[in-house]
Amino acid sequence: MRKQVVRFFLSFALVIAVFLSVMALVFLVSVEHNRRTWVKSVFSEYLDGFTTSLKSELASPSSNPYTVEQILLSSLNDRISGLYIRNPAGLAVVAWGATATGDRLTLPPGLRQSRATVVESQLVPAQEEAGFTSKVMRCDLYEVAIETTGSLYTMEVSKRNRPLWQKITLPQQVKATDIAGSLAITYNGESLGSVDVLTFTPSTYKGTTLLFRGLISSFLFSLPIALIMALIMAASLSRRTQRYTDAIQRALSTLAEGEGEISLPPTKIEEQQIVNEAIRQLERNLTLNRESRQSWLRAISHDLNTPVTAMKLIIDGMADGVFPLTDDAVALLQRENDQLALKIAAVSLYATLQSPEARAETEELDVEHFIKTALASFSEEEQGRIYVDRSDAVLVADPYLLTQAAKELLRNALGKTKANVGWKILKNEMVITNEGTIDPSIDFFEPWSRGDSSRHEPGTGLGLPIVYQVMRLHEGRATIEQVENTVVVTLIW
Repeated sequence: MRKQVVRFFLSFALVIAVFLSVMALVFLVSVEHNRRTWVKSVFSEYLDGFTTSLKSELASPSSNPYTVEQILLSSLNDRISGLYIRNPAGLAVVAWGATATGDRLTLPPGLRQSRATVVESQLVPAQEEAGFTSKVMRCDLYEVAIETTGSLYTMEVSKRNRPLWQKITLPQQVKATDIAGSLAITYNGESLGSVDVLTFTPSTYKGTTLLFRGLISSFLFSLPIALIMALIMAASLSRRTQRYTDAIQRALSTLAEGEGEISLPPTKIEEQQIVNEAIRQLERNLTLNRESRQSWLRAISHDLNTPVTAMKLIIDGMADGVFPLTDDAVALLQRENDQLALKIAAVSLYATLQSPEARAETEELDVEHFIKTALASFSEEEQGRIYVDRSDAVLVADPYLLTQAAKELLRNALGKTKANVGWKILKNEMVITNEGTIDPSIDFFEPWSRGDSSRHEPGTGLGLPIVYQVMRLHEGRATIEQVENTVVVTLIW
């Protein structure tokens, strides 16, 4: 039972592990999706604010001079962490703010950043530091094109169909994926430079971080609880299963010992109900086989005892001088001996065919040789009463087994009538016909199915059962039926 508990527990634990893994994967994918959505929305909001401010400055020029850099900085909001402003050559000349994790943005050594006159109280220019590496930036690229004619202007904002793939120099603490988007600004067809926008992420904020930690903690906290529940369920289920297994074992032991009726445990589980029904069917089959075995023993004893008794009487009579040692007496003794040998051979063949090792070694047969071999065991008078139709004959079978089946069928048919017997051979099919009637209540493919009332008739009582076993080994079928006043036996494989 302990092993069963372990198996059930491992099964439940595996299901729990898979479930939690799927949930964790869904959670991580959802978090990443929401992060990307957040970043895009922040960048979109910044782009709208920048273009609105730029349009306002272009439409209402004031006496105060302005620069695009000032508008870029004045459009910042509390969800933007920092900016990299690049010149037309793509070199970062201004670094404002910090990364999403709070690291200050820096410029590559040798570059001197521009000073801004606005929002300095909010964003302090970073100092030059070493430790920069080249990284591939992949983000959305928007183009802001400004065209002026005198006092008139037009501005068009467009997004490239493909994301921007660009190799840039960034400090080690900045990932290329931290850049939410980039703006390329042109004035009258001349490039003014570009701006890389870095945003905070949902995990930057304390409330969101606490929420994420709470969700992760719930996963971790639920794991030991789930394992404990799995252990309890495994112990409970294994106990119930063990009780059922013990009851089934007792029932099978009762069947094996042949002690009578069995008692099966009641169950509502469909699979166990199927097992119970199979065992009940096994009990019925064993009962039938036990009764059939007893009948077989009685039949074998009766069939073999008859010629033995006759031979003993003849031999005793000869010894006592009652029967003279004449040719007729010897012939009678020979017939009884032949009958005994025939019955013993039939019993041996039937037992061999029922053996688990019995196999049908099939091959294409020479039909003429097959017919000649099957008829060789019959007398000339008997062969003269057998009408063979082989016009469509094609046989693929075990030559020895099919020959034995044909002999048994022909011997059975000849013994039931004095008239002619038909033997039709088709493609892997044989049909034997003879005049007579059969009792529909008898299963002729069961051994000694003739019954005690016909024990006086010649034959072994195993002819059709042997034929049935031969067809079973050929994965075919054997049938017997009454057609008017004719008995028809058909073999198909």
